Amino acid sequence: MLWTASLSSLLLKPDNRQRHNELLREIGSYISTHILNHPLLAEDCGHISILLDGSTALGIVDDSSDIDLILVCRDECYEPITSRFERAELIPERSSLFVDVHLPSGKTGHYTLLKLSELEQALEKGQLDWLWNASVACLYHDPLALKALFAQAVPLPSEHLMSLRKKTYIDLRSAAKSLDNPVRRGEAFPILFQAVEVYKQALRCAITVEGHPYPYDKWLVQVAERLTVGKRVLDCMKDFQRYLKEDLSYAPMYQEDNSFVKMEKRVRGVLLEEFRLRGVDEPWLVEWWKYFED
Repeated sequence: MLWTASLSSLLLKPDNRQRHNELLREIGSYISTHILNHPLLAEDCGHISILLDGSTALGIVDDSSDIDLILVCRDECYEPITSRFERAELIPERSSLFVDVHLPSGKTGHYTLLKLSELEQALEKGQLDWLWNASVACLYHDPLALKALFAQAVPLPSEHLMSLRKKTYIDLRSAAKSLDNPVRRGEAFPILFQAVEVYKQALRCAITVEGHPYPYDKWLVQVAERLTVGKRVLDCMKDFQRYLKEDLSYAPMYQEDNSFVKMEKRVRGVLLEEFRLRGVDEPWLVEWWKYFED
C-alpha cells in the first residue's frame, strides 16, 4: 500500500490529480513487475524498501518530470546486488547502481541503490537533501520500515529546526549586507548576483519558519507559493522582475533608497514577525554577523 510523506503532492494542481494518480499506480505496477521481480533483485526484495522522490513525488506531472526511484537495502545486500549487475554488464564495474526506468506510458527515469546505514546517518546528521526527501517521499515497498525512520526525522526535531532557521536567516542577512558596496557604486551585475541570493535565502528562511526543510533551488518558488509565510515573502518580492528591468535600480544611490534593499527589509520584517509569533527571539536575529562560525 502506497504511503506518502507530509509534503508529498504539495505542488499537485487540481486538474492534474487524475493524471497524477494514474502515474503513481503505473509506477507501482512497474515496481512490482520490473524491480521486485527483476532476476537480479528478486532474492533480496525482502531486504529492500523502495521510495519515489523528486518532482513526481511533489506532484509535478508534466512532460519533463522524471521518475526518481531509490532502492534502500540492508548493508549486507549492497555488494551482492551491485556485483550481479556488474557481471550482467548492466552497470560499469565498481560503480553505483543506476538503472533506467521506462514506463509503458512513455515516462522515463531511473532507480538507484542506497545502503540503509547511509540513509540513517544522513537523517541523524540532519542532511538537508534527505530531510527533504523524507518530507516528500512516496513509499511503495517498505520491509525496512523507512516510514518509521522518516517519522523520526520529520517534522524536524526542535534542535535541527532551530539550526536550519538560524542558518537561513544569517545567510539572508549576509547576502543583503553584500549589496552595500555594489549599490553605492551602481554596479549592475554584482547587484543582480546578490539580489538573486537574497531572494533565494529569503525563500529558504520562509520555508523553515513554518517548520519544513527547504527544497532544491529549482522548487523554492513553487513550494513557497503553497505555504503561508512563503506567500508573504513572495508578496514582498512581487516586483522582483520589474526591479531587474528598471535602470534606476542600478544607478548609484544611497543604500536605503535602492529597490532591492527595500525589498529585503520588507522580507526581514515578515520573517522577524513570524519568528517571534512562534516564540523565537534569539540573539542571532539581531546580531546575526556574530554567528557565522557556529
